[in-house]
Amino acid sequence: MTVNYGTKTKVAEAAIDLFMTKGYSGTSVRAIANRAGVNVALISYYFGGKKGMLEHLLNDYLEGYLQELEKGSESAEGSYQRLLAIIEAALKFQQEHHRMARLVLRELTLDSILVREVMASYYMKEKHLITQVLEAGKKEGVFKGMRKEWAILHLRGMITMPFLHAQHIREVFHLEPRDRTFLHHYMKHVRQFVEVQICEPQSSPGSLVALS
Repeated sequence: MTVNYGTKTKVAEAAIDLFMTKGYSGTSVRAIANRAGVNVALISYYFGGKKGMLEHLLNDYLEGYLQELEKGSESAEGSYQRLLAIIEAALKFQQEHHRMARLVLRELTLDSILVREVMASYYMKEKHLITQVLEAGKKEGVFKGMRKEWAILHLRGMITMPFLHAQHIREVFHLEPRDRTFLHHYMKHVRQFVEVQICEPQSSPGSLVALS
């Protein structure tokens, strides 16, 4: 049997819809097939079953996510600008793939062998990339001697919050994380955090951005 990439994509989209609304454990292979309008056997053929489907979705999303972070880092000069470029790239990628971002972030709150494998590969690479920038900035005298683990934890929280808690943001604050204006204003606050909490006061690249 040859792979029909249009059908494979349709099956993957159906799985995302159902995983988002019913959760991974509450979604059956037959439900995915019915939503996609395909024979249930195709899911085993394309993905090796429901677990293989989730693994494919996670890996495909996180490979793209890491690529964008690396591009962001390479697009800027100086540790301060590189750090901001990485954060903005992460936010933009999640905004452009907001359904998968929410699904992935939600699945990563669970403890499973698959999640541990994802953490040990993709997120360790993310940590390594940010660590390199923080260490370079410390040597340059741009960043404080803040313990790297705490800096990364704070930054991770800022990167994931708009997409992990998208519904909360919409219902309580009447803001839309998918809007470009949201990202524009949100980055101002991220920049302020970096300048106040991570940069050395005398080495800050500029005055704080006024909030608006």
